[in-house]
Amino acid sequence: MADNTLVSPDFLTLTLGIVVYFVGVILNRRIAFLRNYNIPEPVTGGFLAAGAIGILHGLTGLQVIFEMATRDKLLVIFFATVGVNARLSDLRTGGRTLFVLAVLTAVFVFVQNIVGMAGAGLFGLPSSAGLIMGSISLVGGHGTTIAWAPTIANEHGFPTAVEVGIAAATMGLILASVLGGPVAKFLIARGKLNAVPQSSVVEESAESVAAPIDTANFMQALLLVQYRRDPRLSGSRDDASHGH
Repeated sequence: MADNTLVSPDFLTLTLGIVVYFVGVILNRRIAFLRNYNIPEPVTGGFLAAGAIGILHGLTGLQVIFEMATRDKLLVIFFATVGVNARLSDLRTGGRTLFVLAVLTAVFVFVQNIVGMAGAGLFGLPSSAGLIMGSISLVGGHGTTIAWAPTIANEHGFPTAVEVGIAAATMGLILASVLGGPVAKFLIARGKLNAVPQSSVVEESAESVAAPIDTANFMQALLLVQYRRDPRLSGSRDDASHGH
C-alpha cells in the first residue's frame, strides 16, 4: 500500500459510520435550519465527514480507503427485512394518494432509464450504463446499485459500473434530501397542514413511552456493542471479552 494511503479496517469503518450518523443527529437537534427542512441525519453527518476527508486529501494528499465487507452483509439483511412490516391494509389506508404516488414512481422509473440510456448513447457508452445511472441507482439506491453493478461490469462491457452507480446513487440521495425538505416545507405551509392532534393518537403504554425503540436508540446500542467488541476502542482484549 502506498505511503499516502490510509486504510480503515472493516470493523472500524462500521464504527465510524455510526459515529458519523450521531454527529448528524446532534447537528440536526441543535441547528433549526436542518430540522425545519427535514435534512436526514445521515446526510448531515455524511456531508461533514466527506468535507473533512476532502480537506485532508487536499492539504496532505492522503487517500482514505474504507473496507466495506460488513456493508455487503448488512445489505443482505436489509433486503431480507425491508418489507417485513408491510401490510395490504396499509395500501387500502393510503387510498388515492398512495395510488397516485405509486403510479408516478412507476412512470419515473421508465423516465430515468430512458434519459440515462439516451445520455449513455451520446457519450458512446453501452446502454447498461444508462440503467446503472437510471432507476438502478436513483430508485434502488446504493444497495441495489451494489447488487447489480458487478453483473453489469462483467457481462455488459462497462467496467466502471460500480463507481458510476455509487456516484449516481449518492448524487440522487443528496439532491433528494436537500430539495425534498424545502419542497415539503413549502407544501405544508401552503396547505396550512398541522400535525395530528395528540388526543387523536392511540395512547402508548407507559412501558413503551419509557423505553421507545427508534433509529437513534438502535444505532446507539449498536455503537456500544462495537465499542465493547473492539479492543482498540475499549481497552484490552480481556476487558472487551468481559463486557456484556
